[in-house]
Amino acid sequence: MSLWLKRKGRWLRAHALPPYLPPRYLGLAPGSPPGPAWRLSGPLGPYGADSLAELLQGLLVACRRPPGGAPPGLWRITGSGELAPVDGITPFDPETVPPTLELVRLRQPRDKWLISLQVARPSRSLLAVQHERYLASWRTALERLLAACKR
Repeated sequence: MSLWLKRKGRWLRAHALPPYLPPRYLGLAPGSPPGPAWRLSGPLGPYGADSLAELLQGLLVACRRPPGGAPPGLWRITGSGELAPVDGITPFDPETVPPTLELVRLRQPRDKWLISLQVARPSRSLLAVQHERYLASWRTALERLLAACKR
C-alpha cells in the first residue's frame, strides 16, 4: 500500500500528501493502469493511492484545519431536495464496485461540502448505478467516506 505522486509522466512513491487547507473541489476516481488504483483530481496535484481508504486517510492526516467546535453532522439529500440527518454513508466495497466521488465546497451553508457519490451496487444479478448526495463539514465528510469504504 502506498501513496503516489506523478512527476514528469512517471508515478513515484510518496511518503505523504503535502499539508493543505480544504480545497473548493476535489474528485476521487478509480485509476487505470499503469498507475495507482485511485487518483485524486483538484488543486492538490496529481496524487494517487493503492486504495481509496489510503487516499482518504492521507487527506485526513494532511489537512491543516483542526476539527471544528460544532457537532459534526451528516445529512443525506433526498430526491425532493430535502435534508435528512443520517449516521453514516451506506457501506460500499471500492474493490468490487468502484465509485466516483466528488467533494464541492458550498457558499451556503457556510463551510460545508457537498459529497456526490456514484456507485454501482449489486442488485440480484445486475449492477444498479446509484447516485447519492450528502452534506457535511470537510473532516466529517472524509471520516464518513472512510468508514463507508471499509466493509
